[in-house]
Amino acid sequence: MKRRTIIAAIAFIAVLFIIGSGLYVYRSMASISEMFKLNGQLQAEGFYMAEFEFKMLGCAYYLDKGHYFTALSRLNELHRQLKTREGLVKVPEFADKKDEMEFYLNLQNPETGAFMDSSYPSYLYLEPTLNVVEHLELLAGETGQPLRLKYQLKFLDQINTPDRLKALLDDLSTVGWLGSKLPKTNYMMASCYHNYGDLEQSGLYAFSPEWKQALLEWFYANQDSKTGYWGPRLRGTGELLNEGDLSPTYKLVKMFVDEQGNNLHPEFPLRYKDEMLATTLRKLSEPMPEDADLAEMHEWQLTRYHGLKLLTSYLWNGAAIENKKTARTFMEGIVKGKFEKFYLEEEGAFTYYPGSEAATLDGTGDAISLLDIAGALSHDRQKYLWGSPELGVTDLGSYGVADLQESDLAILLNSPDINSLRFYRADPGSGDFTAGVVCLSYPRETRVPDIMDLLPKLKQWINSTPQNMGNWISKEAIAKELETIQTEAVPIFKGKLLLAPANEALRDNGELTVIGFDVLQVPRCKISFVRQ
Repeated sequence: MKRRTIIAAIAFIAVLFIIGSGLYVYRSMASISEMFKLNGQLQAEGFYMAEFEFKMLGCAYYLDKGHYFTALSRLNELHRQLKTREGLVKVPEFADKKDEMEFYLNLQNPETGAFMDSSYPSYLYLEPTLNVVEHLELLAGETGQPLRLKYQLKFLDQINTPDRLKALLDDLSTVGWLGSKLPKTNYMMASCYHNYGDLEQSGLYAFSPEWKQALLEWFYANQDSKTGYWGPRLRGTGELLNEGDLSPTYKLVKMFVDEQGNNLHPEFPLRYKDEMLATTLRKLSEPMPEDADLAEMHEWQLTRYHGLKLLTSYLWNGAAIENKKTARTFMEGIVKGKFEKFYLEEEGAFTYYPGSEAATLDGTGDAISLLDIAGALSHDRQKYLWGSPELGVTDLGSYGVADLQESDLAILLNSPDINSLRFYRADPGSGDFTAGVVCLSYPRETRVPDIMDLLPKLKQWINSTPQNMGNWISKEAIAKELETIQTEAVPIFKGKLLLAPANEALRDNGELTVIGFDVLQVPRCKISFVRQ
């Protein structure tokens, strides 16, 4: 009887343990979506969050390797920290750029030399360190003082031989069943080593020729011949997961070709281009997963413009016209989606996650990158993608008028492809479409602003935000990119079409040209008027 009682007690305790463990696991995993939301909120509040996504990848690594208690306890601790803000660093207001530079230099870990929590695996350290170093380089350029880190990048010594490098890449290139179900695998971190040259250019670390050769050889040998992609393989079968990983492929292709698709290494020419192009088009056509959480939504958005960049920069030359038309359709849909789900009109900037209430540096930086890829920010890139404007613009003719009436613009106002109208003092031809603009109007309700409407708002936001560093990009980097894009402030009309500024220009100048632009900021048709 006593033995039965002991057995029953043990069984009862085992059941309680299983139930308790299940609830612990469920709560830990269910908190992930909230953690991403908190990450966005904390960025907007000015907290230093540059390590967050890398810590999440570290937890994913522990889960995949079977270190479940470590993974779940780390997740719970990180979740608690995000909710309580305990131990988080609030970025202060800086007296000047030197003061800001000193703040970021002090974030370096003295033991590892990395800008990353040393309690996480060292393979994670490179990318967050590169992000902070990029910010410091921009600050160094503004202050006129050279960049000197406080400590050497000792963490790189762990992988500074060909054998150590290959062992790391082998480890990061396979996943188990659980790791395969997560939104992102640590193959992303393997692909980050293509950025080693950034540290060499800064004089912060030197890699041997043998190490660089080993890196090229490993990735060259591990490109998939059927899809043209790189990515993790399942440990049990060796099967490429999900036809390869889009974001790492976008990063790794840069090791082998330049942005015009020219090979960088004669002994390692880029292979399987046709397969890579076909895979990219398939992946871009995939809809966002149903019931996706914030982590999955973020990953889906990220891969959209990584795919577009891969397609339009590295595979564009030689791509079939039909494939380019397909890419343009995808691009239009992705741009519309970015504004519909991430743009906060009242702030003039973008959130990092859909549904967030505050704009962030990462969200805004991502959106600017997307617009740049689409050619919306550069006349030269737009010409590279879609050809010379004079060949693509439909000329609707020139007409004599005493005063411009709304009916004179009916053909433009009723065109479904036209997103915005710019009124010019003279026909810009194929030149600068942001100069000589009298006013701007929207023929119908749209969530996608004209670039001349958007850019002043973006510049105002970046100049006024207290945020300095996101997970992936800094305020300085965004500001520097926006400085290269010059636009004039012009009157903007939404809703009712107000023609007073246009008619004033027509009377003063004797002529006026109106050009309709689509959501990619490509001029589609024009009509000219001469005053009678």
